Order: sequence, then structure tokens, then C-alpha cells
Amino acid sequence: MFDLSRSMHNLPRTNKPLRVAVRQLHWFKAAFHAHAVFCGEAMACNFAIDDVKLAGAFVRWLDSIDRQKPNERAERREFFQFAPSLVLRELVADMPIRAMCAPTGVDPKSPEAFWPEGYVATTFCLSVYAATMGQEFHMDVHVSQMVDDLRSWWSFRENATQDTDYAAGFFQMLLGNDPNWWMPSSFNARTRPVIDGPGAEPANSAE
Repeated sequence: MFDLSRSMHNLPRTNKPLRVAVRQLHWFKAAFHAHAVFCGEAMACNFAIDDVKLAGAFVRWLDSIDRQKPNERAERREFFQFAPSLVLRELVADMPIRAMCAPTGVDPKSPEAFWPEGYVATTFCLSVYAATMGQEFHMDVHVSQMVDDLRSWWSFRENATQDTDYAAGFFQMLLGNDPNWWMPSSFNARTRPVIDGPGAEPANSAE
């Protein structure tokens, strides 16, 4: 099982709130590099990072969240939970990391061995997300066991190759959520929990 706690503590320190630091390229880049080293040591695999592609993914992510940011403060926590799925979408769209060799420190049938680049990108997003939620909302994040399920990663890689929005939906599933597969990267189209009682909205309603 992915060690989320160790990965969170491996993130670079900052005097700023993480919600602010993650929106600054210098910290984002340092955090991604540190996570790649962390994963590389666990996998016995070195990674090369294309900082131009990484910066491009970062800029596209900022643009996406700025366009989708809700006006209602009541939706703040939900948006915090949604935003990292868009980071993964942008990383997968133009993968900025490349394994320099096959991982030898993990099970050959593990997700890490199957797609080391995708695994690093995904667990990076999980780590930053968990650290931010802990800081902002004092909330512990639980990752679905599918993070270790090779079949799920086969589906993730195959579908994200055809449509990068699938990456956003995959990330949401890792957090135990039910994505809106028609528009997994749209915050307003997200799947809502079923609410019993008069005036309840359908689970798949969109604003």
C-alpha cells in the first residue's frame, strides 16, 4: 500500500499555507522533484524530469482552477477536494517525468512497475492533497485500495491515453468519490451525494 504519511512528510517545507505554496511554481517544482526522488528510492529507479513540461502543466492547472473556482464559500472544501484531480489531468496530458530504467525494487506486477511515471504523478497529487486537507480542514485523507490494484491502473492508462479527462475521474475514485464520467474535469458537473427528503437533487445533477 502506498505510504501516504511518509510521502506527505517528504514535501518541501514552506512558511506559507500549502494552498498558497502549491500555486507558486518554485514550490510546485521543488515538491514534484522531491517526490520523484522519494519514489525513485523506493522503486530503485531514477527519473528524469522535463521542467518545461512540468511548468506547462502547472500553468494549465492554474488557469483551469481559476476558471472553475466557485463563488460560494460553502463549496470551498469540495473545490479543495476536486482541484488536485485537475493537476493529475494536466500531468498526464504531457507527462513531464520519464523512468530511466525499469523499477527493480518493486513487484513486477505492481502499478509502480507497470507505469512508474503515472504512479509518481498520481501519488504526488495525493500527497499534496492530503497535506493541504490536513492543514486547511484538519482532515485525514483515506486512499482507496485501488491505488494498489494493477487492473485499475491498466484501465487508467488506456483510457487516459484516449481522453486525459479520465485522469481526473481516476483521481476522484482514489478518494472514494463517484466521478461524473461525462465531464470528470468539470467542478459544476461533479456527482453529488444522494440527499433523502423533499427537494432532494438527483445524484448526477449538475449546476
